[in-house]
Formats: sequence, C-alpha cells, structure tokens
Amino acid sequence: MTEQIRNSFLKKVELQAQMNRIMKGDYDLPMEKWAMIAGEHMGHLFSAVMANDRDKVERELLHVTAPLLELYQEIMKGGAVENEYDGRLSSHQD
Repeated sequence: MTEQIRNSFLKKVELQAQMNRIMKGDYDLPMEKWAMIAGEHMGHLFSAVMANDRDKVERELLHVTAPLLELYQEIMKGGAVENEYDGRLSSHQD
C-alpha cells in the first residue's frame, strides 16, 4: 500500500465521520451502537462487492470504517463501560 493511498483513505474516513456527526448529531453513542452501525453497513458493503459496484464499495467502506473510528475513540477514553445488555462492567486494558 502506498502512503498516498493510505492517506487518502484515512482522510476520507475522517471526513465521513465528520459528515455523520453533522447529519446525525454531534454526540457520543455507546460502543454497542457504533458496532451495530458498522455491522449494518458491512452487509451493504458485501452486497456492493457482489454487484461489482466500485462506487458503492468505496462509499460503504467509508460507512463501515467511520463508525469503527468512533468506536475506537470510545475505547480509547478508557474507564469502565456498562454493558447495556447484561449490566456487566468492562474496561479498556492495554
């Protein structure tokens, strides 16, 4: 992978995350929600790949990756996070 490709992709992911915040609100979501959003778009990505639709593949790659960036931000905040599904606490550990 070239540095140019890597930088282009990372910039597009950053822009997609910013657009998501503008369109849907600038607030944090639970980690589970970010994971569900990314998972939903994985299905769209798979469909685009199977259809060999390169434009849609690129769009869905960004729609998958931007929520993963948000999820990464949440885990990097550290501290205990209550699991909304069963009330357990988990914490970020290196």
